[in-house]
Amino acid sequence: MKSIRIYQAGTFQVGSSIELDRSASHHLIKVLRLKNNYTFNLFNGEGMEFSAILEVSGKRAVAHIQSSADHSHIESDLNIHLLQGISKGERMDFAIQKSVELGVTSITPVNTERTVVNLNDERQQKKRQHWQAIAISACEQSGRSVLPKINPICDFSQIIKSDTNSLRLLLDPLSESNIHKVASSKDIEILIGPEGGLSEREIKLAKEHGFIGIKMGPRILRTETAALAAITSVQLLWGDLAN
Repeated sequence: MKSIRIYQAGTFQVGSSIELDRSASHHLIKVLRLKNNYTFNLFNGEGMEFSAILEVSGKRAVAHIQSSADHSHIESDLNIHLLQGISKGERMDFAIQKSVELGVTSITPVNTERTVVNLNDERQQKKRQHWQAIAISACEQSGRSVLPKINPICDFSQIIKSDTNSLRLLLDPLSESNIHKVASSKDIEILIGPEGGLSEREIKLAKEHGFIGIKMGPRILRTETAALAAITSVQLLWGDLAN
């Protein structure tokens, strides 16, 4: 069995014991059917990895912390902020999951003219929690110990006007430029439209606010594919996929 990794928020110290939350306890005891004295890893999303021994008491799982190690070396040198136009259901989930696996630093879901998902305040909060849970699961699977942040949903007009020194890239299938013509940077924002893409007005506004339009080859990509293609490209050219 591969090494089991579990996310838990909080501060851990070697020699201490913590009771895991209900979700983690259920996963270890009921899903994975782990028994007493099983060794697994904990991380709190801040770059440290903790080896722990499991104690099972009914439905409760207790982790006895044995050792710690700095695990931040697995993180990319690039600071990638994905600005993802909100798409329906599994497409958005897929984009978030795979973006985290590829090393994205943070994700902001963006309302655009062609966004078809209508969310009131309560549903926005639930969706954000859902997307953060997907990011946590992707970290557990991929070995990341720094948890990317899922920012609150933001309107397109707000996100393009934000103050930043980052390289701002906009995926535009009609652009005549590509990633190879862009000067490298360690801080990058990538703007992706929802299904249906960004409108001509939005593309024009984004470029007026410093976004550089690039295309990912001659084909038109789905929104979830576009995000992964862009992140993979910058990681391959300037990040850790080149290693």
